[in-house]
Amino acid sequence: MVEKRTLAFGVLFLVDLLLSVVMLATDKNLQTDFGGVSAYYSHWYGVLAMAVLDLVVGAVLIAASLPGPGAKLSPRARRAGLAAALLWGIVAIGAMVGVVTAYSQVGFTSESMFEQYLFNPTPFKGALSYIPWLYDALLAAYVVTVIVGIVALFGKPAPAPTS
Repeated sequence: MVEKRTLAFGVLFLVDLLLSVVMLATDKNLQTDFGGVSAYYSHWYGVLAMAVLDLVVGAVLIAASLPGPGAKLSPRARRAGLAAALLWGIVAIGAMVGVVTAYSQVGFTSESMFEQYLFNPTPFKGALSYIPWLYDALLAAYVVTVIVGIVALFGKPAPAPTS
């Protein structure tokens, strides 16, 4: 039997990955520090690292939810994996919110200006090409991922099928 909550948790990490890949490919500000350096800027690598972790965590959760590989896991190992994945989701949210403190590294004079660039669904004046609502979408996706992770970890186990 497929463990649906774990599967949903894993699939949501792949959605997070997809949004990160779109951001990596389209955000010229992230790629070049607002045109200040040739590609690729250090913050781009931070998003790349998050995307790679999303891929690994999502793939492991999906595999763990399937009857073959997932059936071999003990309940303790399953809970530990879910807890580790949930921790990663929380850390990702913290990193996305906390990055505003790095405003001076990317040339902004205040946190509020950097917040406007990151969290405003309309383009920031003077910025290079990017999708302005994408950061909001990624943050919201991580929040949904964490909520589903909490349900997967702390929800009651699905009843065993009867024959």
